[in-house]
Amino acid sequence: MKSATLDDRRRLVMPPGFPPNSAVTIQQLDRDTLIVKMHRDKKNYKVVLIPAIDRLTDDPEFDALQEKIAQHTSKHLPPFRE
Repeated sequence: MKSATLDDRRRLVMPPGFPPNSAVTIQQLDRDTLIVKMHRDKKNYKVVLIPAIDRLTDDPEFDALQEKIAQHTSKHLPPFRE
């Protein structure tokens, strides 16, 4: 967190990381708390296409392992009550 000061005309003097004449918004949360946020240009986002998986292939070994894990985990669960 960086600190800032007020000059003699009550203007907020920002830390050196803020470019001169940059647009900022100042939100006052309470009497002693201000949030200063600098507006930045929108970033160019990249889109990654991932194919939809409708159905997994049958794998008896994995199904057996999954069943074994489910049986072991369900031993420690309390009984279901409505």
